[in-house]
Amino acid sequence: PQFCNKSIPFKPDALKSLKGELQEKWIDVEYGRTSYSLWEHEWNKHGTCAVVLKELNSEVKYFAKGLNLLATYDMKNVLAKASVIPGKKYSTKAILDAVERVLGKRGAVICRKNKNTGESYILEIRICFDKMLKLIDCDGISEYPTNCDSSKLVTYPSKVPRYNVVQV
Repeated sequence: PQFCNKSIPFKPDALKSLKGELQEKWIDVEYGRTSYSLWEHEWNKHGTCAVVLKELNSEVKYFAKGLNLLATYDMKNVLAKASVIPGKKYSTKAILDAVERVLGKRGAVICRKNKNTGESYILEIRICFDKMLKLIDCDGISEYPTNCDSSKLVTYPSKVPRYNVVQV
């Protein structure tokens, strides 16, 4: 679900206690927007739906849980356990297989293409949760299992690319 309740506005001041950690770990790698702009988008799109759950019924709880889940399911560590390392190119299937092998659940891979070079990069690796925040297969979500061109290798970036990208 997304954009569930427009009557719950984003309040940046509510995140003061998490600001440092959010600025380090919840950054906008796709559009380069300011932190608060991305967080506002995430709150409006997903947080306003999550408020029906007691453990996610405020901005602080929602973003703190996101940070907690990031630490638990850090994709750099998940992929490293499957010998998938930054700076190299992989098939989308290899990335998806690595996530499933380590986590036991099917994820999704979202790519972006550099419009100047045509090179595709992994933008997101998505994993899915049910309403009890239990890890589940991502079958049936949008762009499942990927929007990447399965006939080409994709780059697992070692750093955030700093040039224009377009959606694949």
